[in-house]
Amino acid sequence: MSRLLPVILAAAMAPLGIAQADELTIQGIGISRDIDCHGKDVGVYGAENEIALTGQCGLITVHGSKHKVSFEEGRALLVSGMDNTVKGGKAQDVTVSVAQNVVTATLGGGSAPGRLDMSGANNRVSLILAGPTRLAVNGVDHLVEWTRSEGAPNPEVTASGAKNVIKRKP
Repeated sequence: MSRLLPVILAAAMAPLGIAQADELTIQGIGISRDIDCHGKDVGVYGAENEIALTGQCGLITVHGSKHKVSFEEGRALLVSGMDNTVKGGKAQDVTVSVAQNVVTATLGGGSAPGRLDMSGANNRVSLILAGPTRLAVNGVDHLVEWTRSEGAPNPEVTASGAKNVIKRKP
C-alpha cells in the first residue's frame, strides 16, 4: 500500500490544471454518485470513486486510480491512470493510457470512423464496433477484443510495441 499512496495522491492532485470551466467535475477519494450528464463534459479525478453517468455526455474523462465508472453515451471517453474500470454504452472515440485499466464500450457509429487510441501497459478493452473504426494500439501487453454490430466492417488496425493482442471475440 505504501507504494500506491504516491500514485493515489498524484492522481488526486493532477486535475488542478485539467478541469474545464463548464465540466461536471467529481474530484476526491471514495465518492459515490449518480449523475445525469445533460450533454456536458464530465471529469472524474482522484481515486476509488464509483460514478454512474446517465444520459448523453460530452467528453468523459476518467483520471486517477481505482475508479469504477459506468456511462450510457458519450461523445468521447478518455481513461488515464491505473486500475480504473469503465463500463459503458456508446462513445465515438476512446482513449486509454497508462496501466491496468479495463474498458468496455460500443465504439463509433457516428458520421466519422470511431477511434480507439491505446498506450501504456497491460490495459484491457472490450468493444462492440458500431460502424467503421480505427484501432491504434501502442505499448506493451494490451488486450483488445472486439465484435461487430450488424453491418459494421472489420476495424482498421495499427499496432506497435510488444505482446499486444488485438482479436475478434469468438
